[in-house]
Amino acid sequence: MYLSTLRLWNFRKYCAMADGKPGLEIHFQEGVNVLIGENDSGKTAIVDAIRYVLRTQSGEFIQFEDRDFYQEPGGNRKDEFKIECVFDGINEQDAGLFWEWLSWNDDKTKYLLKVWLYAKRKDNIIMPTFSAGIEGQAERMDSEARELLKVVYFKPLRDALTDMTHGYKSRLAQILGAHELFKTEKDVHGNIIKHKLETDYEKLKKEIENYFKVGGGGESITSEINSFLREHFLLNGDSRNAEVKLTGGELTEILRLLDLIMEGNKSGLGTLNLLCIAAEMLLFNNQKKGLKLALVEELEAHLHPQYQLRLIEYISSQEKNEQFILSTHSITLASKIKLASMIILKGNDAFPMSSEYTKMKPADYNFLERFLDATKANLFFAKGLIMVEGDAENLLIPAIAQLIGKNLYQYGVSVVNVGSTAYKRYVNIFKRKDEKSFGMPIAVVSDLDVRALEYYDEKSKDRKIPRCWLRDDLRSELEKISTEVDYDAMSTTFGSISAFEEEVKLHKKEGFKPVIKTIGYMKDILAKYKREVLNEELLAQIREERRTRLENAINSDEIKIFLPQAWTLEYEIAGSGLYRLLATAIKAAKMETDQPKADIDNDALNKLWEEVTEVYPDRRIPTKEETYKIFKPLNDGTVSKAITAQYLAGMLAGELAPVNDGTVKRDEVKSIVENDEKLKYLVGAIKYVTE
Repeated sequence: MYLSTLRLWNFRKYCAMADGKPGLEIHFQEGVNVLIGENDSGKTAIVDAIRYVLRTQSGEFIQFEDRDFYQEPGGNRKDEFKIECVFDGINEQDAGLFWEWLSWNDDKTKYLLKVWLYAKRKDNIIMPTFSAGIEGQAERMDSEARELLKVVYFKPLRDALTDMTHGYKSRLAQILGAHELFKTEKDVHGNIIKHKLETDYEKLKKEIENYFKVGGGGESITSEINSFLREHFLLNGDSRNAEVKLTGGELTEILRLLDLIMEGNKSGLGTLNLLCIAAEMLLFNNQKKGLKLALVEELEAHLHPQYQLRLIEYISSQEKNEQFILSTHSITLASKIKLASMIILKGNDAFPMSSEYTKMKPADYNFLERFLDATKANLFFAKGLIMVEGDAENLLIPAIAQLIGKNLYQYGVSVVNVGSTAYKRYVNIFKRKDEKSFGMPIAVVSDLDVRALEYYDEKSKDRKIPRCWLRDDLRSELEKISTEVDYDAMSTTFGSISAFEEEVKLHKKEGFKPVIKTIGYMKDILAKYKREVLNEELLAQIREERRTRLENAINSDEIKIFLPQAWTLEYEIAGSGLYRLLATAIKAAKMETDQPKADIDNDALNKLWEEVTEVYPDRRIPTKEETYKIFKPLNDGTVSKAITAQYLAGMLAGELAPVNDGTVKRDEVKSIVENDEKLKYLVGAIKYVTE
């Protein structure tokens, strides 16, 4: 059996709905469930709600507090809260254990077990009530049954030093005491049989005590103490003597004397935490019947990333036999956990990421689990999100945001570089079968990827050479042959049919086999279409068709795609009022490549700026020919886009010349960014996620 559903009414941040529905309904699966969210997203409230109802194996005392009751905006708190736990996957053994409290699912095909906690406040006293069964006919669950529902609880910020060392509060003693090796046994007459540790301890106890008696090595100590007592304190005739005794002897007391250490050395906090987790897992794995559920808060606490990954790998390997509900702040863990195991907490809602709830396809899960690294996993913790295709956007958008007074970090906005057109995969994370909204703005900044006419002129030197392009009517014909090609990701125009073939091979979907016959059919269809001479009018038509397709594929209530006017980010900047700064950054990037030992400081950048201003002496908007000329080194790959973006971002941020020394006024740069039509889509994306 496993915990399948948790419902909360007026508990902590989750206010009951006006129609009586719970403030939160969260669904869990068998195996591993990982709660992911920013601070105050509700992770601890969910874990606490479960342990409040089910209690823990550690037998910790649970103190209900006023803060457990929902606080209204005016400051008043509700006087009642309710928590419901629903258990599914009940087998015959489970049914036998909880028979009198079982109910049915809606279609009466399987058993369910429902357990409730009601809490009321009256006269500063909190009165909890536990019940189980059919709602409206629920009964109190006896203590034996409740014992079978207890969970193993890994506290956040675990005090492993206390838990794993001897003492009255020793968690190690509790864990060992619950192990079957230390269970109380009775003989045929019903008398308790002493454990071997108890009998061995008695022998040791006698040996130690005898050491301080007559004939023992410590006799002189007790003799000296007794002489002092008789001489200074005891009355004449008082024959009493002091003795050295070793207290204890019961099994519980013996276990409290034990420490768990690593190789005899004093262990650090991280190692002690590993020992603590290992001991808790010993208790967890020792459970033979009832619920096997472990609650783990802040799995990453006191563990470096390698230990975190080893631990989550182990937990994942046990998911067929046990259920885990974990919470984490760790981006490292978020990048390694199976996407289907995640539950994203946003606002006052929970979003399970398994296929029952999302619109993701198996190929999406496979792709994302392969390429979701720690940087990209940051998207789960953001309040707003900008997805970009490459390093240039990743560097330039934060710099532009800072320039216009929209520092992204102040708004909790993350920029995630998904690479190429993979944003379609990442966007699907946020598309739900129930159409529920994550309540956060998501901007997708993409390239339009329709090359300028100058590109073809530069290649052919003749505008009359016919070209091929993917217009809507052609695309529909191609899709009849094969839907296993990502047509949206393909270039829109082609210099030849063979170039089209290469694009098909490059953008085939998973499972597509580029059989010669299939591509041949595609080429035949392409050849039937009249190939027209490329001109500006035709390119404008192609751009509009592609823009429409991308917007229809991406745009939703909270997800918006922002596209340039023509081609790529760098091309748009080359045609904007920032063109001279971009040209300077390109020169700097080329110098860094050509002269690795060169010191490209602010003086060097100012010299490059002077060279640029000699070619472009005024601040007019460049012509199309000039735009392509500036952009060409980036398009040809002779200059690194990433390095160019680094220099340009530094200029926009006011950290590098010619902006930082006032040669170019920062206010002028800001005005260009805010008002230039070519940059409008970038500013729009930033404002969308920050306003």
